[in-house]
Amino acid sequence: MLIAQKDNEKSLQDYKNASLQEKFEMNKSYAIKVLPILSSYQTSVEDIFLGVKNFGTMVTQTNFSEQQDVLKLTSHNSDYWRACMEMEAGNQLIPTTKIFMLVSQGEFDYAFKYLEVVKMFSIPEAYADLYLGELKNRLELFNKQLNSEIEKGIAEHDKGNFEKAISIYAEIIKQYPNSAWTNFELFYSQSELNKKNGEGKRNTIEDWNSKKKNILDHNPFFGLPISAQNAEDAYLLFRRNSIGQLFRDKNETVDDIYKYADIAMDLEIYDFAAQLYWFSLSHTDKNEDSIYKFLYCIEKLGVTNLKQNFKGNIEKEFKNIKKNKEKEMIKSEVYKSYKK
Repeated sequence: MLIAQKDNEKSLQDYKNASLQEKFEMNKSYAIKVLPILSSYQTSVEDIFLGVKNFGTMVTQTNFSEQQDVLKLTSHNSDYWRACMEMEAGNQLIPTTKIFMLVSQGEFDYAFKYLEVVKMFSIPEAYADLYLGELKNRLELFNKQLNSEIEKGIAEHDKGNFEKAISIYAEIIKQYPNSAWTNFELFYSQSELNKKNGEGKRNTIEDWNSKKKNILDHNPFFGLPISAQNAEDAYLLFRRNSIGQLFRDKNETVDDIYKYADIAMDLEIYDFAAQLYWFSLSHTDKNEDSIYKFLYCIEKLGVTNLKQNFKGNIEKEFKNIKKNKEKEMIKSEVYKSYKK
């Protein structure tokens, strides 16, 4: 036990001393090592828990050292959502596995967004919580170092040294290509450099839309400090920015999870929204429509075979959800002010 503890302490110290790129590779390797452990808990369950067993089998048979489409393996996978429903509330083995899958592919930004909320609902007694806590520590250290490097680029940008800022961001991207923040700052500094050099015409909407897609692919919740292009865009920017108002009061955590899910659904981040609606459903009966919103979101992801397990006029509820969302947008002050 003492030897193992010393080994862990040495490993942690090595990680702390590592460069950003080394941390990037170490985190991926750690995730690849943990995934078979997590999947072993899933494949050993009784056959009645078919979603858990099937999902665990898929994880076991997948080589995460190679490039994998994690969203296809999870968000668009019926077994993933069935597994989430089959697990006891508080045992976050299934979403934890998804988080480690994302990390194995170097998608730390999105993994950390998941980790932030999954950890809130993870009970310490569950095996998955141990690995979740270790990963949280690793990613927090990684993000601290990453943010420090990005801030160096911002400092140069603020002094008007756009070329220097661009070189700093380019170096960061070499070490961690999936940073939404770095990719945004690189775009911003390049845009300012174009204007400085009299080449502002290169800053087109088409170019921004292309860069925006890349940024949001890595972190769908990234705050976009760019002017809206239309009323709907303005509303969605408002909704995106309103995330910062959540989780300020621990007593409101469950209510905020529901609000967070609503925002995610507005932004069409359906996998994240579905996960949060399920948490809301599992921890309170206050939001009765959570189940329909959960089913609506996974339907949007192409998972259509689970709604048959629930009572009610599901299709009618889906239509109401869509109609109510449209009403909320059209009646919002942000939307109306942009239309004027």
